[in-house]
Amino acid sequence: MSIEFFTRLPLHGETQFLPGDPRNRGDWHRGGPSTGAVSGFSVGDHFTYIDYLGQIAKAAEINGFGGALMVNAPSGEEPWTVCSLLARETRTLKFVTAFQPYHYTPWVAVQQAATYQRATGNRLVWNIINGGSDAIQRQVGDFSDHDERYERAIEFMDVVKGYWHNENFHYEGRFYKAEGGGLRGPLKKAELPLICTAGSSIPAREFAAKHADFYLMRAEHPNEIAALIADIRERALKYGRSDIRFGLSIDVITRETEELARTEARRFFDEGIARGAVKAVAAHAGLRTARKLSYENEFAQKTETQRFDDFFIHPNVWTGFGYIGIPPGCALVGSYENVVARIREYNAIGIDLFFLAGYPHLEEAYRLGEHILPHFRGERAELSRPLPAPLELRSANGPAGA
Repeated sequence: MSIEFFTRLPLHGETQFLPGDPRNRGDWHRGGPSTGAVSGFSVGDHFTYIDYLGQIAKAAEINGFGGALMVNAPSGEEPWTVCSLLARETRTLKFVTAFQPYHYTPWVAVQQAATYQRATGNRLVWNIINGGSDAIQRQVGDFSDHDERYERAIEFMDVVKGYWHNENFHYEGRFYKAEGGGLRGPLKKAELPLICTAGSSIPAREFAAKHADFYLMRAEHPNEIAALIADIRERALKYGRSDIRFGLSIDVITRETEELARTEARRFFDEGIARGAVKAVAAHAGLRTARKLSYENEFAQKTETQRFDDFFIHPNVWTGFGYIGIPPGCALVGSYENVVARIREYNAIGIDLFFLAGYPHLEEAYRLGEHILPHFRGERAELSRPLPAPLELRSANGPAGA
């Protein structure tokens, strides 16, 4: 089984310390004295936070990452704009831009993507998201309910693929209609971006089964990941698809020894407890409508104070980040040797795309590139869409040549 590694770009500020800390790089803090690079940024300054993101992107590329995921959140930089800016600063790095069908019409998304692909050599990957919070969706003007958003997403991708592969595409659905449009001329040379998506509700799984090249997950216990993979594969077969693949987003705190790695993880944890991050996370929990992972439910049901070690749900798999409000919430914590072993364990159950990042992103891109990625050099495969199986030619009397 092949394996590939992407990283993440922090579009909402660095996280060397807790989110909002003025010591972090970027100006995502409450104001006042700050020490992080570009933390005192004003529009018009010679260097911006985008310049820092450019440094991370270059570091990721130099250290062998195949691409970078950009999370879309109302409080952060807009991913499609950022990946357009950074494409000219990198050579081969793919950019995974997250967006919602609510943000674009299918034709605008198709035309923008085709232009980007022509300019960059097909380095765009789409991550189709549909919102994990009804409250936040309403804040940005989308009053569709959860299931309706996924129904819209299915139609959105139906129309996108129709436009991409036809010059005279017609469609009539509940959300979209098309009468004769499609890519023409030089734009037809571009490849349709690979499609990623996430979400564990039934509508999310059905959307992935029909349209996704990669179904992305947050880290859980390997047994739960394996069960989710099996479910998605079974659903995909209903659409005649057997080639859907799987990705995992997880932070990494790795050092020469287990003790050093745990010391760094404990630094985050102790600071989060001291600053009341757990109460802040709980206060915002009501905004979220996405499914909670099993370990999140377990911790929510406990009333006693949780200890650092309580958050290891599997060897080297630590969920303490979620407890103190640092997404995606789970991290591989351990020595270089043990982190490699855990990656191989997840790879063996069906994960072949890993989104790995550490804090701060710039320095940890080098650490991961120098101590983790080299162990997989002979097994890596660049992301691509599988070619369709060749048709078997048959004569009227049976297989050709019979």
